[in-house]
Amino acid sequence: MLRSTFMKLLFRALLLLGAACAASAWAQGYPAKTVRIIVNFPPGGVNDVTARIVAPHLSRVLGQPVIIENKPGAGTTIGTDFVAKSAPDGHVLMVAASSTAISPSLYRSLPFDPRKDLAPVALIGSTTNYLVVGPKTAATTVGELAEYARRNPGRLNFASSGNGTSTHLTAELMKIQGNFTAQHIPYRGVGPAMAALLSGEVDFLFDAGPASIPSIQAGRARLLAVTTRTRSPLFPDVPTMIEAGFPEFDVDSWTGIMTTGGTPQPVIDRLEAELRGIVALPEVIAAFEKLGMAVHFSGARDFADYFEREIKRWAVAVKYSGAQAD
Repeated sequence: MLRSTFMKLLFRALLLLGAACAASAWAQGYPAKTVRIIVNFPPGGVNDVTARIVAPHLSRVLGQPVIIENKPGAGTTIGTDFVAKSAPDGHVLMVAASSTAISPSLYRSLPFDPRKDLAPVALIGSTTNYLVVGPKTAATTVGELAEYARRNPGRLNFASSGNGTSTHLTAELMKIQGNFTAQHIPYRGVGPAMAALLSGEVDFLFDAGPASIPSIQAGRARLLAVTTRTRSPLFPDVPTMIEAGFPEFDVDSWTGIMTTGGTPQPVIDRLEAELRGIVALPEVIAAFEKLGMAVHFSGARDFADYFEREIKRWAVAVKYSGAQAD
């Protein structure tokens, strides 16, 4: 009996060793063909430009072409579903963002499970969100805005780039923590939302930066606070939401790289190491800064933990807002 048990354990150990050797040997031949980076947004946005900054450097270090494919639509789920159902070999990557963590709560059903069908590779960057008010709004501080909303329930409204987007749900988090109500008005993208703010159609909005910065700098809109734990280097005199009286408010718009779930760990390790080196390059740092984004690197394991926390955080905002997408 002891001999039988020993032989079973030995057999299992040999199987595991064989699998590990096979995975390692296979990874040494990675990549064997063109690597595709799927962007779940139209060309020109922050995530698209980020992918185009990283792609040539990744091609250089991997020794294979790296191409960008834009697959927008259905709240980013079309492109994500494509990646989730691709071969788990590391040849199809995806630019992940806050929307990737929002989808599990926003949609009644998804054709994929983000926790199982996607594999985090690396978190590479983040941007702060700006709380911006337009000429219609008299508030000059976050406290004044929240106090007005509490004293005048339902009088304030806010714009977003769409129902269930991070710009929408960031405002919902503010409503939860500030204990006030405000009417949500969704627009088709941050550009139309910003135009509505400047025309006085809405009172405030949250924006990741590129759309609102020119208006802030021109004095046509007022920046009340930034949403990250530290102040923005672009506006060092503007307080954070935490400094403005919202002690639990720490929100950023993040960008990461994911691949298909089940991809061999040696391949993920290779990609993580290469991305770590790429985002440390001075030219990449400078290109990120032009987007208003800072390098924010975390490896696969830490990114997976962060992604799980983001799923839970946005689930609270989705439930509170009642947002739902079909």
